[in-house]
Amino acid sequence: MKRYKFLFCLSKIVLALGLSLAVFSCKTAPQVATVPVYAFDVLDDEAAMYIHIPVAENKELSQKLVLAYTKGMSESDANLLVSKLEDVYASFGSRADKKRVQIAVEGSLPSVASSFLKKDGYEEKKYNAKGFTDFSPVYSYFAKDKMQLAFPGSNIICISPNVLPMLDLYEKEFEILNGIGNSEIDFVTEYRSEWQSSDLYKWICEDVPSIHFYIVRPQAFLSNLIGSDVSSRVFKLVFAKGNFSKLPNDKYELTLDLEFQNEKYVKPAISMLILTLGLTDSEIKRVSPTHIQLTGVHMNTKQLTNMLGL
Repeated sequence: MKRYKFLFCLSKIVLALGLSLAVFSCKTAPQVATVPVYAFDVLDDEAAMYIHIPVAENKELSQKLVLAYTKGMSESDANLLVSKLEDVYASFGSRADKKRVQIAVEGSLPSVASSFLKKDGYEEKKYNAKGFTDFSPVYSYFAKDKMQLAFPGSNIICISPNVLPMLDLYEKEFEILNGIGNSEIDFVTEYRSEWQSSDLYKWICEDVPSIHFYIVRPQAFLSNLIGSDVSSRVFKLVFAKGNFSKLPNDKYELTLDLEFQNEKYVKPAISMLILTLGLTDSEIKRVSPTHIQLTGVHMNTKQLTNMLGL
């Protein structure tokens, strides 16, 4: 279901518009939210894969991810950014665009962030974000080499080849959290509750030191993991999710859960995994008729970044 689907097809939104216009009519820039927007909520729900990287325990990987999508930024400026980060949320791919990327970074951002983007050759542009009201606040974003960055709030960086949909989501979340306009209509409240109670949302947002990921369409990820093409005839999956736990000496340990569409696919998949991972210390456990868990796969940061396509 597309996020906030049909909202723009509703009849004219007028309730409380006068109040919101009275508050914002003299403002042309985004306001500091009384209740801050959560970084993961500026990613949409159409991606093939989501990942959450707590920065404190995974600084090298966080830096690689941010640097991979901030083209042209100097290393010193990028290091300054990364040093202030707390959490990195990213989504990869969609049905319409397999190469699509959205990254939302949360942290205490330096006040000079926009200044050094300009210094590194980024062009500042303006965008009227689309929320739930007729008021469209103006957000700045920065573009260079088919990559865009924005700082919609004091605690969030948005990074994407097309950052504008992320700014729209930020504005909608801002309005919901701060009771602006018609953001509390039943459809919004119901959808937001459904999304935030989903297994995907709760898994990605869990406050733990390990890296959490959730994959809606796992074929490419599994191919990178086992080093060969994964047959869609064998791995007919509902989803895959897991975590990478940091170990000493630049190592990570993978725990991977696979949920299959039907139990008839489980045994062939286990056989393929055993054949591929047979020389490792990994273990495969059948948790339910349609669910298996893979543990004990070790890799270094380079192997992990390759698996993530960085």
